Amino acid sequence: MYQTMTQIGKTYGVDAKIVGKILYALKIRDPDHPEQKGFPYEQAVVHGIAKAYTGRTGEPYYRYDIERVKEEFEAELHRLQSESQDDQPQKNMTGDLSVNVTIEAKLQQMLSTLNSVLATGEIGGVYRLKGDIADIYSILRAG
Repeated sequence: MYQTMTQIGKTYGVDAKIVGKILYALKIRDPDHPEQKGFPYEQAVVHGIAKAYTGRTGEPYYRYDIERVKEEFEAELHRLQSESQDDQPQKNMTGDLSVNVTIEAKLQQMLSTLNSVLATGEIGGVYRLKGDIADIYSILRAG
């Protein structure tokens, strides 16, 4: 299913800007595209990852089928979240309090932290997990 970057971001609990960063990192979007920065590489269109649509004003825009690159997308998202956790462990990728993050995204974030703790032995990650559990309770109470 083809989705906008905003729709993809909602699925993963991040904003469209982060989705765009991931699409650049995966070489799906082209920062130097001759028509418009951010249009996809031709290979992404040929392989069905990106599809052109016409906006209300007649301008072309693209939607993406992340299912085709789901593993790579999620791996890059985890990498970015791990970097973000090191700086701001109680905030999500948009900088908002984690209450706005879906439970699934929060659990993915927690699993990434747990894997990091197990790999490095850094006990500080356990405290981040404690905060993440509190965030999940907040999400459940809000819902």
